[in-house]
Amino acid sequence: MSFSFTTSKIKDNNIVFIYEECAFPGVLRIAGCVRDDIGKVFGAKPIGVEYKNYADTAAFYPNPVFFGTVGNSRILDKLAQQGSVDLFAIAGEREVYSISVVDDLEFEGFHFESALVIAGSDKRGTIYGLFKISEMLGVSPFTDWLDIKPETLSQYTFESGEPIVSKTPSVYYRGFFINDEWPAFGNFCMKRYGGFTAKMYEHVFELLLRLKGNYLWPAMWSSVFYDDGPGMASAYLADELGVIMGTSHHEPCMRQGEEYSHVRGEGSIYGDAWDFRANRDGIIKFWEDSLEERSALENVVTVGMRGEADTPILSSGSTLADNAALLRDVIATQNEIVREKYQKDIMDIPRMLALYKEVESFYYGDGKTPGIKGCSELDGVTLLLCDDNFGNLRRVPDADEREHAGGFGMYYHFDYHGDPISYEWFNTTYLPKVWEQMTSAYDNGIQKMWIVNVGDIFTNEYPLAFFLDLAYDFDRWGTGNRTSARQYTEEFVRRNIPHHDEKVQKEAADILLGYTAVTYRRRTEAMNADVYAPFSFAESERQLGIIEDLEKRAERLYKDEYSSSFAFYELVYLPLKAVMNVQKMWIYTGLNHAYARMGSTVANTLAGRIDDCIKEDRKLVEGLHRIHGEKWYAMGLSEHIGFKYWCEEQCQYPIVHTFECANKPRLIVSIPSTGEYTEGGFWTGRELTLPDALDPSSDGGYIELSTASSGRVSYVIESDDGFIKIEDHKRSVKCGKSRKVFISVDRSAIGGDDKNPSGTVRVTSENNTIVIRVPVGIKRLPDKTEKNTYTGVFFDDGSGYISIVAVNWSKKTDSKSGSFETVEGLAREGSSIKAYPQNVIFTQADSPKVTYSFMIARAGRYDISLYTSPANPPYPDNTLLFSYSVNSLDTITDDMIPEGYSVAAGNTAWSEGVLDNIRIKTITVQLSEGINELTIGALYPGFVLEKIVITREGETLPYSYLGPPESFHS
Repeated sequence: MSFSFTTSKIKDNNIVFIYEECAFPGVLRIAGCVRDDIGKVFGAKPIGVEYKNYADTAAFYPNPVFFGTVGNSRILDKLAQQGSVDLFAIAGEREVYSISVVDDLEFEGFHFESALVIAGSDKRGTIYGLFKISEMLGVSPFTDWLDIKPETLSQYTFESGEPIVSKTPSVYYRGFFINDEWPAFGNFCMKRYGGFTAKMYEHVFELLLRLKGNYLWPAMWSSVFYDDGPGMASAYLADELGVIMGTSHHEPCMRQGEEYSHVRGEGSIYGDAWDFRANRDGIIKFWEDSLEERSALENVVTVGMRGEADTPILSSGSTLADNAALLRDVIATQNEIVREKYQKDIMDIPRMLALYKEVESFYYGDGKTPGIKGCSELDGVTLLLCDDNFGNLRRVPDADEREHAGGFGMYYHFDYHGDPISYEWFNTTYLPKVWEQMTSAYDNGIQKMWIVNVGDIFTNEYPLAFFLDLAYDFDRWGTGNRTSARQYTEEFVRRNIPHHDEKVQKEAADILLGYTAVTYRRRTEAMNADVYAPFSFAESERQLGIIEDLEKRAERLYKDEYSSSFAFYELVYLPLKAVMNVQKMWIYTGLNHAYARMGSTVANTLAGRIDDCIKEDRKLVEGLHRIHGEKWYAMGLSEHIGFKYWCEEQCQYPIVHTFECANKPRLIVSIPSTGEYTEGGFWTGRELTLPDALDPSSDGGYIELSTASSGRVSYVIESDDGFIKIEDHKRSVKCGKSRKVFISVDRSAIGGDDKNPSGTVRVTSENNTIVIRVPVGIKRLPDKTEKNTYTGVFFDDGSGYISIVAVNWSKKTDSKSGSFETVEGLAREGSSIKAYPQNVIFTQADSPKVTYSFMIARAGRYDISLYTSPANPPYPDNTLLFSYSVNSLDTITDDMIPEGYSVAAGNTAWSEGVLDNIRIKTITVQLSEGINELTIGALYPGFVLEKIVITREGETLPYSYLGPPESFHS
């Protein structure tokens, strides 16, 4: 037999939810949400019947739904006593539930066809079990938050047999932080809820619980969670629902930073200085009064102290020893207050110290001055490590630290307000990056607390769901699942944007990963006209192609497949269209400037496209604020264009170049892959070079023709070389337009003895003739060359490069301790490699290694540039070590971290690394003529290799943001 929800059974009240007076109020509230969910699915909502009245009417309800918490449910006690359900698997566990179907149930003297029994090991376990029912019925966890309607059903069956038993969550505290909430989230709350009230937080709490989280830091820029409910209403609601409240990294003792501004002043009992030395008694009183009132609620007490407005506790002139001593004094004092107010053993009181920014140095100290690490005041305190605000872990605990009794946590960012450039608008978070960093955190013992800054929440739902599911079920989504980001994205689409066609769902998942891969290369606010090279390696053209393809695919899905889906609009279409539009606008601006410098009238056409993008940006934001009954009014208000400073101050829209066209016909010929150009004039003309065919895998490349003048200019393209073919049927180009003509080469028509073949193309216009040299690269790798042996793009003089993608090694040497593995999607282009396990310091002798093979035409000194992720040093020694050797010669240990590096505002190496999402380390070596081998070994955790670029010593390639594309290889 089985238990089935059907529309008719629900309408006939055959299915009812039985609730008990002794049940936790929060459980009853969530059961009401689940009944509402069932109503959305089946068009009929089950009624609720109180257990004490049930005996009089039980015969009328053949299919009851029983739910309760072990130790707090008479129904569960009786069912367990009579052997109808087994609670042994969940009793005493944390946040665990079971879902059982009991057929032919005899209970309280009545016989029932079947009953559905949801049992939780504790309050949150019961709540998760109830929401699991909604999930199984196809209800999105964003059904309330985003008003996502589930697909309707007429029947859903829960089969009999072994009960569903959930696992214990992998991370103890799992949650998010609403932050940087003005102007978007703040105005949204003011319009819809009259402020940061309990009415608003009710939706936030439900979202957190549906995502299987349990911990929250509330908004804090201009609000006070414990006052704005009104009063304690929000706090009481959180406690009722089982939401564990905390306060952010600089708000100790359950008091928010904004609270002090409300009570401070001359004559105040709390004093008028946020200064523990000058106003010790006032600050202590401030903390005591909060804990007096709030200690009865389930919360985590933040300890420590920072300055106001997220600043250091002492002035810049203070020493490390001064700061460490003061911080230790503060924590000791707070422990005494907490012990007194909670009336418990201090080790039983959840406390957290955030090692954020400068506090990290106060904890670790330096070579001369010890920090507070290991001090008794930290016994039992969870140490919250942090990323660098841009998704890169600042530190991981070493093997000894992992034994710390309070455990370790991680404060992560999907939103940030600070140096070097804030990012607070629509989602720019890339799941492969989150997966790589947070699995590293977990594998290094950071398992007690995970909390992520989600800013306004809006459009960050996709990475937030992944973050919390990873924290909840690390076994499924963690290190053992190397394709986790893609698998999760596909499941995310199935759960939240349902569609009958799997191909359509996969397409939606592809464009979700696709647009966030673009923002992984460069975030929205950090874009400007100079990021992508306008011409080198056709970089801007390639990026525009990717962006325009994503836009077209999203438009098609929105129009043809998801035209009525608000979920697709909010979770995919809107953030993709919005952030891709800004990316496109800045690439157009870079091209506008480049064409204007060469005097091409294409610049004027691009000016119009830039204007279109600006209009589109405004249209998208205004449309968001009107759609769906203005549900999301204000959520697009954050500034996001042209940041010149870390915040929006002085931000500026693109500066666009236009000019008057010349009257006399003037043709410009340019090489799109290099940016070289000429008009071919007597005094200023020069020979151009089309280098594209130097790549042995390329059949040629484009030349581009445009005008510096009004009207139309005619031209002829020709070549006397038989191996060069030209296809161009237009033979003229008009003002404001450009024409690209492909120059192809037929290598089979080139004489076999010609080691450095080269041809010539002539472009003749009304006034001038322009000569273009076309050198051709020949595949000259030996016949039995090892797989993935590279040959580069080199000119006759030896200049050029070899570009190697890191995943294409020729040999991989695993050690007893570990191996290099591919991390799918984790690179600015393609995938990368990383050494596993992630919590091991490898010795040089026992390190995993990869070897790359490549052919060099001329022996000599060469620069090898390693492109790696901008990982931070994992340990206080401020190094990220790796090894290398060339042609099996001596192995050398080196450091990816540049001298003077620190994770701090104003540090150029760190700032450039997080904005560019890359770090480049150049080593210089002697290479031989012919096949060479480069072997790279990982020594420290966090070494993630994306690609390798080889050039002659001292040679500088044309600027490009992403570096040269991959070279030809066997």
